[in-house]
Amino acid sequence: MGTAPSSQQGTLRREKKEAPELRESYLRDNIDDVIAIAAPSDGKLQQQAHNYAETISLLLSRLLSNDIEGESYNIISRCLENEGEDEYATTSTLDENAAAFCQWLHSRGGENRRSSAAQERPMYAGFLALFAFVTGCIGRLSSSAGNVLPLRRILPFIKADKKPRYSENSARIDLGLTCEPLDGNDTFQRDDASDNIEMPRRFDEPSYRRLFAVVEAKGGSTPADQTDAFEQLILYSKNMYAVQHNRRLLWGITACGAVVKACLFGPNFMLASTEMDLGSEEGRSELVRLIVYWTFCELDKLGYDPSVRFNREHGCMEIDVAPPGNGDGTGKQTFYSCEVITVAERVFGRHTRCFIAHRDPASAIERVKVAKNGIIIKDAWPEAAEHAKDDDRDEARYLRKIHEELPGDRYDGMYPEFLEGGRVHLGNEDTTQQFVGDSVWRQLNEHAEREGEQMALR
Repeated sequence: MGTAPSSQQGTLRREKKEAPELRESYLRDNIDDVIAIAAPSDGKLQQQAHNYAETISLLLSRLLSNDIEGESYNIISRCLENEGEDEYATTSTLDENAAAFCQWLHSRGGENRRSSAAQERPMYAGFLALFAFVTGCIGRLSSSAGNVLPLRRILPFIKADKKPRYSENSARIDLGLTCEPLDGNDTFQRDDASDNIEMPRRFDEPSYRRLFAVVEAKGGSTPADQTDAFEQLILYSKNMYAVQHNRRLLWGITACGAVVKACLFGPNFMLASTEMDLGSEEGRSELVRLIVYWTFCELDKLGYDPSVRFNREHGCMEIDVAPPGNGDGTGKQTFYSCEVITVAERVFGRHTRCFIAHRDPASAIERVKVAKNGIIIKDAWPEAAEHAKDDDRDEARYLRKIHEELPGDRYDGMYPEFLEGGRVHLGNEDTTQQFVGDSVWRQLNEHAEREGEQMALR
């Protein structure tokens, strides 16, 4: 997937013109509790994540205040026992990453000036080191008896300021983050059976299929820098939605000087957190907490749809479609697909995707021709009433009614035959309000509710 360089440049120019309007329409800035959205649902796991974040934040503060050469190694050794076998968690690796982050933070400057490349480039090494340091600390802490092991590592791609693979425009991202699964759950999808899934052991150059989140860096922290950073994230998000077919929502980070904001993209909003100043202990603690949450939280809190997965054994996607209102997974049907005929091509909106699906993986892999009994799965985020019974815009309800009340083949070709599906449930009904939580939703009360809906049609 991709387009010619000249076409990519034209696409980028057009999307840059659109970005300010999208920002003005959808951005909700300085929202409290954005980071809490990523917290694990399990209370015990959430407490462990909180304890980890507190320990790592205190360690960072001690390392930043240390002015004795060579003492940082000893500080890490005393604070984190059980060196273990994690390559990111050795004392020497942690010491190197801590030193790189501290060096950047101590030497930063120009926060009140307009960003420049000279100010921005040193940030790359600092942020790369910070994410690697936090990841290593989590691995070290998890080696202690009684602690739950992390589900994944949140790691930066090594090369910064690169144009990711599978891009529809020529934009370069500053830093890319990826998830290395430690629990066997593969979050990465592909839209064509001839494409090789990307799961390298070492993370080198970024690709949009492998990106979990983008960090947009600006050397200064003026309002203009922050505005530009938001608009850059909007550009990148479109590419991620287009090639990650199990993406429901997207995380991102802006870093303007030492001032960081966490961003979350939904179908009809872009949330930005309050400021996290890495020069303060409180600001560092908030960012560390977010990274730890991402490491332990459920897959849907990362923004992925757990009902759309990559089947490594068969080399195709598998998609669960459950009866409406069925949140425990009983009665679900699993379909298989190697063909996506409609992708999510916009940053905001319904994010409609359509898959040619089969009931068995062999047919999907062989791409059996879709005939009369061919199945299409439609996945979207339409606007919806709070309760399904009150929703007179529910497409699944109307198609079900047509299927039940107009039997026979008279209307074949006029209406698709409804097989299964409806509102998605992930424990609770899968709505934007359910995802962001009551605290954030109250701050967005002028927004229309949206709900995840999947349908199998023939």
